[in-house]
Amino acid sequence: MSNFSLKGLGTPKSASYANESAYKELLSRMDKGERLTIEVYTDKDGYSSFGIQTGVVSKFKLRLNQDILLKIMQYLTNNETGDVKVEPNDVEPYGEGKDFTMDLFKLMIDNGFKPQTVPLFRAVYGKVKSIFHFPKGRMEFNLERTDELMDYLADKNLL
Repeated sequence: MSNFSLKGLGTPKSASYANESAYKELLSRMDKGERLTIEVYTDKDGYSSFGIQTGVVSKFKLRLNQDILLKIMQYLTNNETGDVKVEPNDVEPYGEGKDFTMDLFKLMIDNGFKPQTVPLFRAVYGKVKSIFHFPKGRMEFNLERTDELMDYLADKNLL
């Protein structure tokens, strides 16, 4: 019987995701004026990420940095992509012990955006789903249902 070994077959972490290709796909979709549906999450390697899909393209992952986030927000709100120079491979894992999804959710609310929250009786147990709607798409958040989140939503009159 043959002896199979998986040793040495792994992909180096630096080559594990083609973020530049994902970014070019995003630009192509924006150039065509497509509406974006964005799922906000932290990927398994700890990177702040968006799962992006349109009516034409199925979901793909894009790891974020500040410039990519700014460009996407400009597109969603104003249908502009601006002249922001973006280095799509210049991404870092989000701080350990931090929750990117919750941090971005609160940042958006603090900047005047109002989410539509799925009624809690319809939500998946232990989760709260909120959606921000924009002229060129929407951004979806699936958040852990915690006392802190529920208090935050109540304080902001979002429940």
